[in-house]
Amino acid sequence: MKGMKLSNRPAIYSLALKTFGPEAQALKLMEEAAELADVEIMIEQFRLNGMGLLIDFHKQKKLERLAERLGVTYAAE
Repeated sequence: MKGMKLSNRPAIYSLALKTFGPEAQALKLMEEAAELADVEIMIEQFRLNGMGLLIDFHKQKKLERLAERLGVTYAAE
């Protein structure tokens, strides 16, 4: 998989689960879940305030960073 170019989110998510393992990812989720509702509320507020493109930009950068950690290239859909 190293060096492979991925072009969709489900593929990169599946690779992350395979690479790090579902247990480790579940633990990470539990650590982050406490803040999830607050974050979703803030994202919705900022999208309503015209900040959707900025949010999408940062999400893209995070996906690229995850792909880099996995040793692949992520090409946005």
